[in-house]
Order: sequence, then structure tokens, then C-alpha cells
Amino acid sequence: MVKQVYDSFFNSIFLKYILLLFFLVATARPILAQGDLLIYPKRVIFGGSNNIEKLTLANTGKDTAIYNISFIEYKMNQKGELKIISAAEEGLQLASSNIRFFPRKVTLPPNESQIVKVQLRKSQDLLDGEYRSHLYFRAEEKRVPLGMMNKKKDSSFSVKLKPVFGISIPCIIRKGVNTTTVSISDLQLVKENDKYNVLFNLNRNGNMSAYGDFTVNYVSSNNTNYEVAILKGVGVYTPGNLRKMKLKLNKPENVTFDGGLFNVVFTENESKKVLATASLSL
Repeated sequence: MVKQVYDSFFNSIFLKYILLLFFLVATARPILAQGDLLIYPKRVIFGGSNNIEKLTLANTGKDTAIYNISFIEYKMNQKGELKIISAAEEGLQLASSNIRFFPRKVTLPPNESQIVKVQLRKSQDLLDGEYRSHLYFRAEEKRVPLGMMNKKKDSSFSVKLKPVFGISIPCIIRKGVNTTTVSISDLQLVKENDKYNVLFNLNRNGNMSAYGDFTVNYVSSNNTNYEVAILKGVGVYTPGNLRKMKLKLNKPENVTFDGGLFNVVFTENESKKVLATASLSL
């Protein structure tokens, strides 16, 4: 009994430590969360001399969860939606054949975490450019023995649908010089049902994907600056060279977007380097 209490206390403290660690580093390499699963970091990038990366998976739920890990291949459209594909396409090179990971199945009791190792292999034969696949973490459905299922008195047949979620993170290999540049074009302000949005195009040119965060500031006619929108983790994956953006603005109280200007800034997610800017005068 004492051991059970000790283990429960230790696991609780350990998870709190993991969550605190996630929080402290989130600004540099954010976590990804869905359901009761936390994943850190939310992207794996191989470039330079690094051949091994580690992912931390943590279960914040009250029940033991099982996750099967595999690769899934995606192509991004202009709206940022990911569509499943079965093979490489022109301008889109897959990374899955040059990456291995262990374990392939993770069982996580409540309040516990586990490391998944991701390793780059045979990269010396790769041509310069970017290779991308996605690691897919799929929750295994909890199976209830038939004899344990509730039976209705009228013995009627029923079907109960149980959602089983999955979550994926990009796994990217970069080799050679990154020639990618990005720009923002066609910036406009749109009002819909008393709500304001900015619309614009994020353009990518070069041999690798672009990934970063957006900040929108409104500078009023009396030169007062207001931060009115933030959107983190926006990517334009190869071979796509255009992503159509729509950002909802949080209009400050007693401020009217009359005169002044909007500044849109796109910064690299990890380094915070400014990649592109654009302004719209009202």
C-alpha cells in the first residue's frame, strides 16, 4: 500500500516536471497536444551533423493509452490542408525510407512519459534538397470483452461509434544550402459580420519548406501600437509555393480601424529571424 502511494506520488511529480519543462521551452520548440497525448518537440528536423533526435510522449489522462507509431505521407494545398498521398511527387521527396524510429508502439500509463528515438540513416546518398514524411501517432481503441458489454433488456441491436484520434508531426531531412525565401502579398482588410480579418498570400520560393509564426500589429493614426493577431506554426511545404492566409483580428476596445496601418510580420519559428513583412495603409 505504501509503495502504491509512493509510486502515485512520484508519477504525479514526474509528470508535473515534464509539463513544466514543456512550458519553459515552448517558446523555442512548442509541444503538440491532442486528447491526452503531449508530444515534444512538434517537429523533427535533420540537418547538419545531427543524426538522432528524441521525442517525448506524455499521457495526461486518467487511463492507460496505447499508441501505434508509423509514417504517413502528406501533401499540403494552398489552404494549408494536408492531403494523404501514396508516393513521392514532382518536387516532393519523402523522408520515410531514410529514417527509423524506436519503439513502434508505446504504452503509457496515466501521468507517465516515454522517449521515442528517431534516427537518420543512409543520408550520404541523398541529393541536395528537402525530404519530408510525417510520424503518425494513432491511439489504439480500447477493446471490451464481449461478455463485459452491457445488454439491453429488449435485446435490440445497437451500434456505438467510438472516435479514435491520431496526431502527426513532420519529420524533415535537409541537405545542402537552403535557398528558400518567402514574401507576403495581396494584403487586405475584410469586415465580415462586425468581425475583422486580414487576408494575404504567403509566397515561397526555393528548395525547402518555410515554417514560422505570424504577428499582426495595428498602428493607429496617433501612432499607438496594438498587437491584434498571433498565429504560430504556419508552414508552406514543398512543392507548394503559395498559402492563402486569413487571420482573425482582435480589435481593441474603443479602437476603430480608421486610418493608420497594419504591419504583418512572419518570423522563423525556432530562431525568430524575420522572414517577411508587409504593411497595409488604411
